[in-house]
Amino acid sequence: MQTALLTIPAMQNQTVALAVAQALEAVAGVETVQLTLATGRARVGYDEARASAEQLRFAVTAAGFTVAAPASGGCCGGCGG
Repeated sequence: MQTALLTIPAMQNQTVALAVAQALEAVAGVETVQLTLATGRARVGYDEARASAEQLRFAVTAAGFTVAAPASGGCCGGCGG
């Protein structure tokens, strides 16, 4: 299982969080979705044979929300730091 960490700046309330969660859970291969409103982050566990980080970003974008570009500096974001 792979883990993707997505930052969604607009995810600041339960309504947006629910829409983001539903979009991510609709992607085939997604196994877990954990949202943190305080940071606007979604941690998604997925089967890399069935889904990709790009598909996750596309699902959030298709739902009408922007996914922030990953931080530069070599961090993949997988540790949550």
